[in-house]
Amino acid sequence: MEIDIGSEQTSAGIVVHVLIRLSSRELNRLFLSGDTLIQLPLEGIADEPGGADRSGSAPIPRMSMFLSEIAGSPAGFSRTFADTTHADSFARAVREQISTALEAS
Repeated sequence: MEIDIGSEQTSAGIVVHVLIRLSSRELNRLFLSGDTLIQLPLEGIADEPGGADRSGSAPIPRMSMFLSEIAGSPAGFSRTFADTTHADSFARAVREQISTALEAS
């Protein structure tokens, strides 16, 4: 199991990257014990450039993802925040939830 949560400063704000790598055995245990929904805090989220659709409105950011969905994505996922405080809070909350869920499985 590898949990990689890092951040970087960009022109749009602080981007937090979340990547989870599980072995096939760990992934099987996760499914057998019941997949966990990871809450993704939205406080301090920045508007992402180019995120608007044809109607001119931006897509609604996801508030949660299943752990298996995060682990199944080779690139993981990223979320952009307006400031470091909110980015760090997001990273801490997500890491804690993922660690707890993986310890329980």
